[in-house]
Amino acid sequence: MRLYVFLFSIFISIGVQAQKGLAIGAAFEEYAVKKNATEVVMGASRLKKYNLSLFHSLEIKGPSATDRQRIEKMIETDASAAEATPYEETTSHKLYELPQRKGMHYYIFYRCTSQSLILIYIEGKASLKQIEAQFLKR
Repeated sequence: MRLYVFLFSIFISIGVQAQKGLAIGAAFEEYAVKKNATEVVMGASRLKKYNLSLFHSLEIKGPSATDRQRIEKMIETDASAAEATPYEETTSHKLYELPQRKGMHYYIFYRCTSQSLILIYIEGKASLKQIEAQFLKR
């Protein structure tokens, strides 16, 4: 729940970018243009003080069962292929850390209810504990 505060506190739309090499990149490309979707992208200049380099989110209002299944399959594909570490997994949300590369951390967060589906991709040098500490101290 604490992580949600962080993730939702930085929703400011600034552009469009998909994660290259990840299955979820297709979700951002396909769904971001739909009328019931909101996409948020923030780059390193905005996230520097948090030691992050990319924040990319997609929120779909009233997702269909097909939308949920397709996006969940993309997440499972990425998590499985990368042998991601699951931090949290419930029926309504998932948080994975993909393997580090060159000191960079990569996270996929997914939350789905009947009202909305949220997919977030984060990358940067901050660990999950550092991210939580930064945003929970407020």
